Amino acid sequence: MDSGVPRGGELVKEGVEVVKGGLTAGGNPQQKQAGTVAPGPVAAAPATSVSAAAAAPAVVVPAVKNRIAVLEVGKNGLLVPFSEILKKSSPAILIDQPQIALLARYAALASSADKNTFSVRLQEDFGANLVIFVSAPDGIAPGKVLKAEIFDGMGGGLVRIVEATLPQYSENDQSARDSAVFGALVKLVEQTREVLSLLPWYAKVVAVDGDRIYINAGREAGIQVGQKLKVYHGGKVVQGLGFAPGKMVGTVEVKGFVGTNGAYAVVKEGGGVAVSDLVSFE
Repeated sequence: MDSGVPRGGELVKEGVEVVKGGLTAGGNPQQKQAGTVAPGPVAAAPATSVSAAAAAPAVVVPAVKNRIAVLEVGKNGLLVPFSEILKKSSPAILIDQPQIALLARYAALASSADKNTFSVRLQEDFGANLVIFVSAPDGIAPGKVLKAEIFDGMGGGLVRIVEATLPQYSENDQSARDSAVFGALVKLVEQTREVLSLLPWYAKVVAVDGDRIYINAGREAGIQVGQKLKVYHGGKVVQGLGFAPGKMVGTVEVKGFVGTNGAYAVVKEGGGVAVSDLVSFE
């Protein structure tokens, strides 16, 4: 299975224009989740009275980015090209692979239960909201399937499995092989982005110091000063649905940033905010 494995760097290089032109044309899936609209041709707006416009102001919530860990099951050279395509086509933050490589046990994870447990570990250690396991279960060959399993880092289990089938190509032609794999990975990422756009965003309270509440999301995640976030205590996994946050204990307002992807906030309503509580949109 290891012979003739597509070279990740070459796949990325060959398909970069495809990613720039094709995947980005669909807009930003996280913007859809957050309530914004991707840029596009602007049509002439119908005449509207000043009073009507004032009565219905547009509400725009800043887009935020999930932290995603991408791992490969097996050794088919899919990790690098899949990650690069996802980086170029999604606003998500991909956790550096060298960090995750320290926990290389994932390569032996076979069952969904094992992958879910590992996803929770990555959430606790690296703040991964989502974990994607990419694989070629039957190897790389014409007509074979590439698969991405998307797990909820909050413990909600398997969210979705998406697949893309490799087209027919001459197995003696390395260039055709690489192009076929890249094209299938592009389709796999497109489906993955659709799923990501539907999933809720959470960050975690990592410290409480007096009236300051510190969370593990900041500038890099798209958080803005003045943004209000709801705080939830705990949560549970609803069988067949996923993770549901627990009781809302209050609302906080972001006041500043810490490092590249952290922020601090103050309580605006409620109280009793504690370490490991979750924050999400108001």
